[in-house]
Amino acid sequence: MKALKFQITLLVIIVCICSCTSSKYTLQKQAPIQLTQTYLQHWTTGVAIGSSGVNLYFANLYPNHEGITLDSVYFRQMKGKLKPIKGQYFSRLTRMLSNKEGNALTTNGYFPFDLNNRECVISYTEEGTTKYYKVSNIKEKEGVYYPDGPPNN
Repeated sequence: MKALKFQITLLVIIVCICSCTSSKYTLQKQAPIQLTQTYLQHWTTGVAIGSSGVNLYFANLYPNHEGITLDSVYFRQMKGKLKPIKGQYFSRLTRMLSNKEGNALTTNGYFPFDLNNRECVISYTEEGTTKYYKVSNIKEKEGVYYPDGPPNN
């Protein structure tokens, strides 16, 4: 009898954990933001063992009402903060090159979304709750080469 109670309790705990985890990163079908265009630009450094990454630009990205704070972007197994710059939002996502032979790109950690190469997810806070919205059809512009590393701004 004690074994049965233990199994039922364990099952309830597992179900609760699984249901909480799956809803943590639920994508919103309609987000309370406006966005006209998203594009990316690959960049790389000239240092032998440096880094490379992607700059993401969000033109005319505005919340539809007060109480919404734009936070981060998830793209190609990377996450970065959204920053307002020159009338748009921007995020620099960096992949550090490893010290291994061939300097293969590496990404560490858990990535919560299954996205294709032309999709990203914007995280934002609305009334104290973090929500997520997927953006598709990201355009790609010509890459940039920084001999001494990317600029700070």
